[in-house]
Amino acid sequence: MLTLASKLKRDDGLKGSRTAATASDSTRRVSVRDKLLVKEVAELEANLPCTCKVHFPDPNKLHCFQLTVTPVYTLNDV
Repeated sequence: MLTLASKLKRDDGLKGSRTAATASDSTRRVSVRDKLLVKEVAELEANLPCTCKVHFPDPNKLHCFQLTVTPVYTLNDV
């Protein structure tokens, strides 16, 4: 996850040094999508209940993740 965020920052720096003619609209759309995905993942992790855990096998592919939900046991359940 941090890898993608740092990659996005590097890509923004490179785009600033390029001319407008070389940067295509699809490249800009992809980076905007990736920025929004990074923001959504951060919100997801911040708002997950304690019974849920999210795992990203590949930090560069935020659309592929594993969500583990565990039940909450109380003394009444025993």
